Amino acid sequence: MNGKIEVYLRSIERFGAAGALLTSGQPVTLRFPTGDRHATQVTPHDQLVALVREVAPPAALDQIDRNRPARFEFDTGNTRYQISVAPRPNAWQVLIEPATAASSAPKSAPPVAGSAPKSAPFPAQQTPQRPSASQPAINTDEAEMYIERGQYEAPTGEPRSSGSALLDLLTGQARAANASDLILTAGSPAFMRVAGALTSTSSRSAIDADLLARELGVVAPPEARQAWMQRGQAMFTYGDGLGRVRVTLTRDHRGPGASLRLLVGEAPSLEQLGLAEADNWLEERGLILISGPSGAGKTTTLAAMVRGLAERRRRVVAIEDPIEIVHVSPWISQRAVGEHVPNIREGVDAAMLEGVDAIVIGSAQTPESAQAVIEAAIGGHLVVTTVVAPIAQVAADRLIDRLPADQRAAASHVLADMLLGTIAPIVGLEGDRTFEVFLGRPNRR
Repeated sequence: MNGKIEVYLRSIERFGAAGALLTSGQPVTLRFPTGDRHATQVTPHDQLVALVREVAPPAALDQIDRNRPARFEFDTGNTRYQISVAPRPNAWQVLIEPATAASSAPKSAPPVAGSAPKSAPFPAQQTPQRPSASQPAINTDEAEMYIERGQYEAPTGEPRSSGSALLDLLTGQARAANASDLILTAGSPAFMRVAGALTSTSSRSAIDADLLARELGVVAPPEARQAWMQRGQAMFTYGDGLGRVRVTLTRDHRGPGASLRLLVGEAPSLEQLGLAEADNWLEERGLILISGPSGAGKTTTLAAMVRGLAERRRRVVAIEDPIEIVHVSPWISQRAVGEHVPNIREGVDAAMLEGVDAIVIGSAQTPESAQAVIEAAIGGHLVVTTVVAPIAQVAADRLIDRLPADQRAAASHVLADMLLGTIAPIVGLEGDRTFEVFLGRPNRR
């Protein structure tokens, strides 16, 4: 392979994609059987035109010069590709597919002069836009193109990377030190939080603002990058090959910044955590609270409860914002707020109508989420959620405090009857974790 098309063909092969869609001034789209994924780079219009002119045969170029769609094949010596071109003024679209995959797709009639095929493989035309700082133009002289990772990919057991060598290096160092968080600030070295205290990583060099923005842009999905640019903050999750990472993007007077919460790749069992006694709660109906300060391990404990429910073959709907630890069990349905459900309240309402065995709410930090927790418990479901509270005994009070004042008295009576118990992870001085378990309703069997 050689020329401007090489980086795209290499990316198709590297990621095992079914094809690549290039649109003037837009991020490159790689196509997979499970759905489209985007690269972090865009293809400038002039570069796309040069690419086509470099590989298209004269007959195809004649059609393209007349602003008519064209289709031709290109042979690298190892693989034969089919290339479809839809030329429009200052906005071309080019679809590159392995010829075998293209030939197995439903056939459409040959292009009619002056019109596009009825079953053209292109999406609706988009307005070209200039590459932004978070969407750099692709350099066809470079050997690699970075693809965005899906937020909610299930672990496969195989070593993987995020696409950002810098972030993988830093999260790897932090995980090796048993850190709970990694803090990145423009113009400063990376710091990590170990056993509640901040300390430096082994990488002592300050991180340049442009470098930090670029590396975070590699792992951030498009909607998070857009929110970060427009509002200065955003949240998402990704996988670094060793586990899940929850990222909170920020901006301040120094420039871009981020806090990375390091999560496990797969939920542990309750037995592994030393919480076998809580396993009996999974057969009951009522409310289980997981409490503790930030970084104590609430998310991992919640994931262990969800895993325990699936092992008992109980149908679980988890409403999360965002999804953090991905479960592969068919008994578990994880739904992200804003992506799979419009909000927590409507997500819980739908789960109750489905007649599920358990409803999990990732965090009860808002009046809306606290109300949803109470209503789901009243509806006769097993409900599991997390609450920020210093000790287990006050977790129920903190949940009630989230509610509007006129609902708190009634909620107190509900919790007195429905609360199964509270689990509070406690981080020791060496980073080890123990658990405080506080039993709820006294008449519980």
